[in-house]
Amino acid sequence: MRRSALPVCFASLATFTLSAQGSAPAPLSAFVEELEPSLLALPIRVDLAPLLKQVEAQVPLSPPNIETWADIKGKPRASFRFNLIREPLSVRVKDDQVTVRVVANFGMDVGLKTLGSHVAVMGSCGRSPEPPRRMLLELKTGIRPLPAWSVELRQPTFEVTPLNSCEITFLGFDITDQVAAGMKENLAAGADLLARLVRESALARQKAQEAWLQFSQPIELRPDLYLLFQPRRVRLAPLATQGRMLVLTPEIEIQPRLVLGAKPEATPTPLPDLELNASPKPGFHLRVEADLSYAHASRQLAAEVVGRTFDTDKGRFEITSAQVRGDRGKAILDIGLKGRITGKVSLSGRPLSDPATSSLRLSELDFTLDSQSWLARMGDWLYHSDLQKLLTEKAHFLMDQQFQGLREQVQASLNRPLAPNLQLSGTLTSFRVAAVTTGPDGFKSQAYLDGEVRVDMK
Repeated sequence: MRRSALPVCFASLATFTLSAQGSAPAPLSAFVEELEPSLLALPIRVDLAPLLKQVEAQVPLSPPNIETWADIKGKPRASFRFNLIREPLSVRVKDDQVTVRVVANFGMDVGLKTLGSHVAVMGSCGRSPEPPRRMLLELKTGIRPLPAWSVELRQPTFEVTPLNSCEITFLGFDITDQVAAGMKENLAAGADLLARLVRESALARQKAQEAWLQFSQPIELRPDLYLLFQPRRVRLAPLATQGRMLVLTPEIEIQPRLVLGAKPEATPTPLPDLELNASPKPGFHLRVEADLSYAHASRQLAAEVVGRTFDTDKGRFEITSAQVRGDRGKAILDIGLKGRITGKVSLSGRPLSDPATSSLRLSELDFTLDSQSWLARMGDWLYHSDLQKLLTEKAHFLMDQQFQGLREQVQASLNRPLAPNLQLSGTLTSFRVAAVTTGPDGFKSQAYLDGEVRVDMK
């Protein structure tokens, strides 16, 4: 696990705690320690194709005031008029950079003012029967998210490249830039529209608040088991693109819990401001913490061994009771026996996880010192019996209240709608039970889940 003073990046360890709430067949004790927060990176993919279609539809084919005479600056009495029609827009979005390119076809007349408002045409270019003149206009700008869940458009820059010029020789003046002025305004309005559409699609505070509240609700894994994400803060990575898909990746700090019992009450926190320029990575690594109470383990063991009989040099004995407890990191089995001699013996072993079966088993199982002292007075007949072998085989506690089926349940919880037009998708790639320790009320166990998660926005 990677640690740092600040919250680690998304691939770091995430922690689930399992607490008991309400009544349940096998109540679990709650953890009291405050575990390290978890981080979830949720790539939000916004399909730009329909947004770009809206921009294309909103940018006029021609600027205003075409075919209207206008003064040529610095040229007394000289005027010009033009006609212009653009070709389809070419919009490219790469990361947070937006480039809009368009080829415009135009024709132009120039003239001199005579009496009144009359203008006498003195020359033209790009007018029939000539082919139209052409120029390339390119706008470059940037989209920048702001902490208040809005988007700011950087000041755009323009570049005009004549593909064939339209210079009126008797004036000694190239009118291309003035012809392009109206289309520049249209392109700037189109870039503003794209920024607004992206903001409304992905970063509007109202929609972010809706998703935040949904993330704060308990997710039912089964009738008596609930997953709580408990989000706390949000950081945003720099914008990125995949083809025509804009990818916004919020990194959400959560304090997830698994709650066994009645459905818990959600206590959502207000939507925080965005913290910008995070560096989340895809995927997640979750640590699931759970308890197996000694009472529940005792019931499991008793179901396996109570009533079993075995033969010894002292005759046949029957197991009448079986209880499990913990002591200084060891699991203790207290076994009641009935036969020619009635009494109780205790065995201790080291609790280990069994990844293959998501269960807990005991290794190095042997009689405790107190039992050895009692047996020494009675003889070593119990050492030669099958009791120790039987208990080693049967002291294999299924984590049925905690891990059994948990992978499938968490997998299902990672594939669900969060809000209208907001879909959570996730895949678990691995699941394993790891360390097991003893506590005052039961075994404390851990499992690790790895996978990927993302959010798709329509």
